[in-house]
Amino acid sequence: MARSITRVRAFTLVELLVVIAIIGLLVALLLPAVQMVREASRRSACSNNLKQIGLALTSYADAHAGLPPSSTSQIDFGVWSPKPTNYHLHSWASLLLPFLEQGTLQSQVNYSVSAVAPENLAVAAQQIAIYRCASFDGHDFSQAPVYTKISEQFALRNYAALSATTIGNLWQQPDGVIYPRASTRLAEITDGLSNTVLIVETCEPEVAVWIDGGTAAVAAHPYDESTTPSYALPQVALNFHPYFVGNGQGIDAEYGPASRHPGGAMHLLGDGAVRFIADSVVVAAYDALVTRAGGEVTSGAAY
Repeated sequence: MARSITRVRAFTLVELLVVIAIIGLLVALLLPAVQMVREASRRSACSNNLKQIGLALTSYADAHAGLPPSSTSQIDFGVWSPKPTNYHLHSWASLLLPFLEQGTLQSQVNYSVSAVAPENLAVAAQQIAIYRCASFDGHDFSQAPVYTKISEQFALRNYAALSATTIGNLWQQPDGVIYPRASTRLAEITDGLSNTVLIVETCEPEVAVWIDGGTAAVAAHPYDESTTPSYALPQVALNFHPYFVGNGQGIDAEYGPASRHPGGAMHLLGDGAVRFIADSVVVAAYDALVTRAGGEVTSGAAY
């Protein structure tokens, strides 16, 4: 008896290429959507970090009758100095630890010596999750020579005090809230807590060391050594690069107020609200948000 032969039809090369092309198109369409969802989650986590920092700042102000300084030393002393361990240099991020349920970590900090002294190197290497934005894709530890000559494990942070409108003001007469050697009372923020920024994101990849107060403050405008007395460019520093070039006389910073979130950065206001401000913000509006007692009128439409 003759056998019947069943033919199995296979994909032709053309059909296979069409299928691959369709799959590739679907992936290309889905990938941006997945990335958007992930970034939305990271932005939410970043916002929550700042909200927790805001609550901690309020608790600190209640306990100490004022907000913490950005640094316990004056602005011109820092890790770039010939003998940085001669200066106290403790940061707002360090002083805030017990109010962020980090009392155990704070107990390891020796506040009787410099933040960058040998006694504090072990705690300076600790990663603090609430001080890191999930969108930041940089190092865990600073690679800057001014730090690595002391230790190769100075852990970084992604939040900074927005201390002044310009670098000139930061050096001479800070017009923000949290600045070196300050203890600003909430009542001194006469522009209104809801109209004044305390803390801003930064994606500075090297010198944003959490324990070091010398680099814990930023200004609203990028540095320009030629424009005395402001030492500032006219545009805002949001995502501006390079933010500060010391020309060998201090420390360089790639970014000041900045983030890895597209188009702007998160800002913590004095009333605890967190606002995403676009890097296209109107300059006058941004300056008004930085000052504590400038008397400016801010407009929501400006940012």
